[in-house]
Amino acid sequence: MQNAIAVFGSINMDLVVYSSVLPREGETVFGNSFETFLGGKGANQAVAASRLGSKVSFIGKVGTDSFGQILKEKLASENIDTSLLSVHEGESGVAMINVFESNSQNQIIVVPGANAHTKASQITDQSLSSFDILLSQMEVQANEVETLFLRAKQSDCYRILNLAPARKLNERLFSNTDLFVVNEIELESMSKNSLQLDSIDSVTANIESISLNKNQSIIVTLGSTGVFINHANKQEFIEGHNV
Repeated sequence: MQNAIAVFGSINMDLVVYSSVLPREGETVFGNSFETFLGGKGANQAVAASRLGSKVSFIGKVGTDSFGQILKEKLASENIDTSLLSVHEGESGVAMINVFESNSQNQIIVVPGANAHTKASQITDQSLSSFDILLSQMEVQANEVETLFLRAKQSDCYRILNLAPARKLNERLFSNTDLFVVNEIELESMSKNSLQLDSIDSVTANIESISLNKNQSIIVTLGSTGVFINHANKQEFIEGHNV
């Protein structure tokens, strides 16, 4: 049976330039190519869940600029319901991404645009009760995420928070999240302790310092190293695949 998933979060137009070198301050260099993509952590989550076979609805905002309609069409092409996608009188969110092909590193500047105006009120309690899972991140206003998570609790909706980008969590949002998904930096932000890279013992110690309740779980993504899972007081490490 498919899980009905609501994704509450950001949607951007990614403007990506590929170049061979990193320009110095004030320097102009030639790029090799340019592409545009559907982006934003929220939209990326929605696409991933949809491609895995779930029924997905996206709750967010796009602007009245030319990007807004394109972004909506891109979501729809991924079999994502856009009936809860609203329009803000202004610019859509954009991400300016420079990719340096010599070492595969990048630089990213994000302009939130319409994402900063995304509201929990875009979905009614009746609609919220029709979802099994609510998924969000921190690229929209934290107080709006908190408000929606509190409402979702009344609907017995499982709440997943990807703490990206890393922000300080208040107690209400922390206690009303069922599953946290974090990377090393975001785990450090939650625990307020430094993390020793490539040390599972260090990951375990940081998780223990967070004091999750018995109903809360956490997944720590460790890049190429793998993934660490803490669920119902049981822990498991899954090594990354060589690619």
